[in-house]
Amino acid sequence: MYVSMTGFSRAQIQRSWGTVSLEMSSVNHRYQEISVRLPREFSSWEPWFHQKLRKGFRRGKLQVRMEVLWAPTFRMGRINKEVMTSYCEELLQIQRVLGQAKDLQLESVVTLPGVLDIPSLEDISGAEELESSFSELIEAGLKSWQKMRETEGGHLKDEVLGHLSELEKLAAQIEEKWLPARDQAFDMTRQRISEMVEALGGKLEESRMMQEIAIMTDKWDVSEEIARLKSHIAKFRETGEDQESSGRKLDFIIQEMNREVNTLDSKISDAEIRWLAVDAKAAIERIREQIQNLE
Repeated sequence: MYVSMTGFSRAQIQRSWGTVSLEMSSVNHRYQEISVRLPREFSSWEPWFHQKLRKGFRRGKLQVRMEVLWAPTFRMGRINKEVMTSYCEELLQIQRVLGQAKDLQLESVVTLPGVLDIPSLEDISGAEELESSFSELIEAGLKSWQKMRETEGGHLKDEVLGHLSELEKLAAQIEEKWLPARDQAFDMTRQRISEMVEALGGKLEESRMMQEIAIMTDKWDVSEEIARLKSHIAKFRETGEDQESSGRKLDFIIQEMNREVNTLDSKISDAEIRWLAVDAKAAIERIREQIQNLE
């Protein structure tokens, strides 16, 4: 399965105390990294958010930001009538004792301690209700984020499989050209040895000559490298269809492909085949660039 590490989502829930928005964005990263920014009132919930988000993906750099638009009724202070009445009665009594009877300014009384109650988090709801709200928010955010990553992964899959088909054709061309090139190189090697022995005035037994040629040709025989390259291509296709994203595993397979092509290139002297090997390296590199974006 192809899932991109790049994604974005925005989820929102409505509550009596306000509207909560959660924004998630991610980019490529070798490991799993999470950054969470919460309103000051919910800062103690940050470890909880980390724990929940960590289960939603395996690697990538995820940034999460939560914003709250508080309801006006929640932000509005509430006057404690009993406390205010007690202040007023006591102030009036003091005025009478001091002989300074005058109109009492209620605006000044409201500023006294305990008269105006500002709602706090405890007034919103209990911890269980907050956890339920945040769980709903994260679930919606992760679902939308995952959907976008899978869509982007589908585009990457098309790119990767296109380059993989190109690599497969190049491997087939190398194999097709290698078989006659191998026989030709074998005959040329045999001829050179015969000419060398004859020039030196010596004579080499046919069986001994064939043995020496076999040892030499084994050093530049690439049939095993071609077979392994084709096997890696098949394994790459199979791994890409796994139920989980396999970006890291695909990256390892790409490394093995590159190793086989490099070995093949170092063994072969045929110019045409070596150019095909160069094209194969370029195709592998294009695949690698796309694989780096997968989870």
